[in-house]
Amino acid sequence: MNYFRSGILLLAALVIFLSGCQKDRPSPSWEVDLLTPLVSDTIHVTDILDSTFFDVNADQTISFVFDDELYKLNVDSLVKLPDTLFSWGFGLEALPNPITLQPGDTIIKEVFDWPLDIASYDIKGIKLVAALIRSGAVVFEAFDQSESDLEVVFGINSAVRNETDTFLVKESVPTFESISKSYDVSYYRLDLTGTDGDTINMLNYYLALIVHPDEPGPVTLFPTDSFAVNIYFEEIILDYARGYFGQNTFHFGPESQPIDFFNDLQIGGLSFEQAQVFLRFENYYGLEANINIQELTAINNSTGNQKTLEGLLVGEDMFVPRGVENGLESGNVTPAITNFDFSDSNFPELIAVMPDEIAYTMTFETNVLADSTHYNNFLYYDFPVQVYLQARMFGGIRIDSLLESSRMAWNGEGIQLNNVKDGNLVLALNNGFPFNLDVNLYFQDENFNNIDTLLYKAFAPGALLDADNGVAEAVITRFPIPLDDQLRESIPAASYIYYELTVNSVLNEHVVIHSTDFVELKVIGDFTYLFEN
Repeated sequence: MNYFRSGILLLAALVIFLSGCQKDRPSPSWEVDLLTPLVSDTIHVTDILDSTFFDVNADQTISFVFDDELYKLNVDSLVKLPDTLFSWGFGLEALPNPITLQPGDTIIKEVFDWPLDIASYDIKGIKLVAALIRSGAVVFEAFDQSESDLEVVFGINSAVRNETDTFLVKESVPTFESISKSYDVSYYRLDLTGTDGDTINMLNYYLALIVHPDEPGPVTLFPTDSFAVNIYFEEIILDYARGYFGQNTFHFGPESQPIDFFNDLQIGGLSFEQAQVFLRFENYYGLEANINIQELTAINNSTGNQKTLEGLLVGEDMFVPRGVENGLESGNVTPAITNFDFSDSNFPELIAVMPDEIAYTMTFETNVLADSTHYNNFLYYDFPVQVYLQARMFGGIRIDSLLESSRMAWNGEGIQLNNVKDGNLVLALNNGFPFNLDVNLYFQDENFNNIDTLLYKAFAPGALLDADNGVAEAVITRFPIPLDDQLRESIPAASYIYYELTVNSVLNEHVVIHSTDFVELKVIGDFTYLFEN
């Protein structure tokens, strides 16, 4: 932005000089036409195109760049822990006669392995050796059908937090009653190899039923007495898992995900002639997979327009190698990154929809190469399989209704309006963009409120184009703004000039843009000054 104060200072000096040359008689007057540059601004095409979305190529042409996440594979889709850990009942019907026990006596104490019923989720072949719970609870239910209050001690010996805190709880169960308690098990590590460390999907438990120490005296248990314990997992989310995750095919969709990319652009329409398109898979899981995108549709919910992706790889298996865990349970994973070329697709047509939503259907086939005898699959909650859409658009671009705005400081008090007979403010717009411009121009006060509309939807044609539809020559358009009474009031009152440019491709064509393309705006005072002696 440049301020042309020299013209104003010259004008002021001329006024002072001429006013000092007064003669008593007669009183002549002079009219002087002056063009005074008042304020200017220059916009390069790189100013209106966010650098997040556009790149400058070696030949100074500009490419549109799209790099956005489409999908994250949910951990719960791949490995789940069953809700029910075990249900255990114990009856005394084998007793030939009632027995008498003292307060604090142990009725039963067991340390035992019990397998997880992972098959209940219809996920075949899962063989877990370790897991870390991110969040969730264990629900403990106990039933006492006896003459004694009970103290029930329950533990999962193979669930340890912070390396030393083994899961162990103790609860009281009144005679002929039941209890249900929930315990947070977040960040407990599960060793699923059993007592001897040589199996899979196995937890080791501790359970003891004790005559409650607070009983007032001896209690009698009868052959008809019984006890029951049920243990459940509740809303378990895994932070980590290791083992063999089976050869399964998971189906996702139809699902959708919002896309805010075009909202950030503040643009009404966009299309391209050519595109280089890749789907990038970042596989942080320790397993090989085939990913098959069966359908992907760009949807614009505002316009109702949508377009489905077409190309050679749509509906085909795409092999993704496994990620690498840098240290067992270290949380440090190097992803396997694989790019698939979708440049033969109709992706430019999807961009033209300007979607705010992507809908897709896909499959994920696990362990397409793995040997089930090696328990080296792993996953981390924070490191899923991520699918990115990368596109580079080049050649011609068509832009509709891209809005650019800016504000320039204004010093209207420097204009001696008392000496101005008539004239115009003039916006001189030198358009070196391959885009037509609709121009709005306002005076604003110090609080950025509009106090006068100088131009509204004034049309400035785009630059002349060469054979490649790039800029050959800038086009200058001048917009006179008559000096009426309202303008005389707003010139000294304004603190800013604010402009809005709505950008549209010339002749609705795909044009080539260069980083050197520019628009220059100048506000000029074209006034007739009246000087009297």
